[in-house]
Amino acid sequence: MQPYFFPYAQQLRHIAQCDRWIVFDTPKFSRKSYVTRNRILNKQSGWSYINVPVAKGASRGSIKDAGLGSVGWRADLLDALRIYEHSAPYYRVTIEFVQTCIADDHETIADLNTFCLSSLCVLLNIDTRIDVLSQMPVELPDAMAPGEWACHISKEIGARIYSNAPGGRSLFDPEVYRRAGIELEFYEPCELLYETPGFEFVPDLSVIDTLMWIGPGALGEWCKT
Repeated sequence: MQPYFFPYAQQLRHIAQCDRWIVFDTPKFSRKSYVTRNRILNKQSGWSYINVPVAKGASRGSIKDAGLGSVGWRADLLDALRIYEHSAPYYRVTIEFVQTCIADDHETIADLNTFCLSSLCVLLNIDTRIDVLSQMPVELPDAMAPGEWACHISKEIGARIYSNAPGGRSLFDPEVYRRAGIELEFYEPCELLYETPGFEFVPDLSVIDTLMWIGPGALGEWCKT
């Protein structure tokens, strides 16, 4: 999967079900994606975006080369999360975790998001191996159909089963995977509901939202269901 910015909790549960998770950082970068933004609660509109700025010209290259933009985004992010301060029971724990994740001066959005993802796995006691595609000795063709990249990578690393997120089923041809000797699976989401006093509950927001309300212990247990 592409390196998303503090992805929703279902992705962490998906990771927990895998032996190996590969960060797909070689596709072309797009500004309008969850690579640079995600959603948190908002009392007026239900939810709003949190964002990470990316340097000018990043859209001409791949995700792995998309440099981070202005330095003020960290303060803006933490300020946006203050909406949880007087309502969410795990606000302080979550804020301190987010601060740790974003403290270092990562050069690219891929570096930042991969570090955050690895940190989330440690926090939730998920021991799945995480690798970054651009750093692996895998030969990649210049172009492939969207649903065939995973098949090629899986074959290159000797995987027997490839598990994809529930969306995008139409992009994948099971026959292509069968011919490659790889079983194609799709992750089955598990309902995750929790109380959000003072706010209207919105499903599938950034994992930051989930951590604010139920904390790392409960979320880690859910990820293993």
